[in-house]
Amino acid sequence: MRIPFYIAIPVSLLAIFVVWWVGTRNIDFLRPPSEARLTEIRKQAMASLPVSQAKRDAISIVVPTLDTEVLTVEPTELIEPVEIGDLNSSPTLYTYSDRAPEGADKLLRLAAALENQGAFQRALLSYERVIDLAQGNPEQIQKALLAIRRLRPTLTLWNNEPELAQNAIIHIGTGEKFAEVLPDVLDSITQDLRLASSGLIKFSSKLNIGRSIQSTDAPTPVALWITGAGQDSPSTDVLSFTSNDPDTLRNDLLKTIFNLIRTHISKTSSYNPAPEAGDEPMPALQSNITRLLWNEFGTSLNPKPAEQ
Repeated sequence: MRIPFYIAIPVSLLAIFVVWWVGTRNIDFLRPPSEARLTEIRKQAMASLPVSQAKRDAISIVVPTLDTEVLTVEPTELIEPVEIGDLNSSPTLYTYSDRAPEGADKLLRLAAALENQGAFQRALLSYERVIDLAQGNPEQIQKALLAIRRLRPTLTLWNNEPELAQNAIIHIGTGEKFAEVLPDVLDSITQDLRLASSGLIKFSSKLNIGRSIQSTDAPTPVALWITGAGQDSPSTDVLSFTSNDPDTLRNDLLKTIFNLIRTHISKTSSYNPAPEAGDEPMPALQSNITRLLWNEFGTSLNPKPAEQ
């Protein structure tokens, strides 16, 4: 039997009203709950929450990553401020030698601070102390070398007066095969070495051709050593190599010259040995041997006569 709409709708509304009245007739919607009731509600809510077993502290911050790993972020270490010192006085080749015992890291931070102040000559000296005096690790030494190679080309030579430069003579003994090409190669090398030493050393060369060494297709031996300008001046060791290719002769000569200088400084001074050159001797001559080491090298080959 189908119930008409005019009967079904009033009956439905009446049923809803009766259920609502029965459920809410004893409830006072206008009066707020008592403090005791609120306390009971809070306890019930806290009891329904899950309890974490992890211990928390006020230092470590736990950050969950997407792969559910947990990273602990420690407080940032305070970095000691760098004391730049007086920037008005003229620096010397030995500037910041007194800072070397403080470590390579402080010298690197000092150099960066000096660069920020526009004191690029002083910054270069600080980077050089990482190489020749501080006990830096390989990473710190590499940072210093890169900075030296970046700054050196932007600055003028330390010594712009050729008459004040110390003299060094490159001696070469070889056969007739390279007799024609060596003079031009040596002229170019001596000019490059003067720039590499920042004008501190004036290089010249002396070529000794051995007549007994015949010009053949066999590799030709080439011997090198470096002396000061005086007749009885000190000398480096003698190093030699063999070559059969005039195109590689310049690079072979530069490698040997670098090793001669590096070894001589290590034997005659207490400074750190210059970092090895690898396959690129010219950049190493401009950076691995600092200007202080170049000066020491020139001084060792040209000692002042003893006072009477």
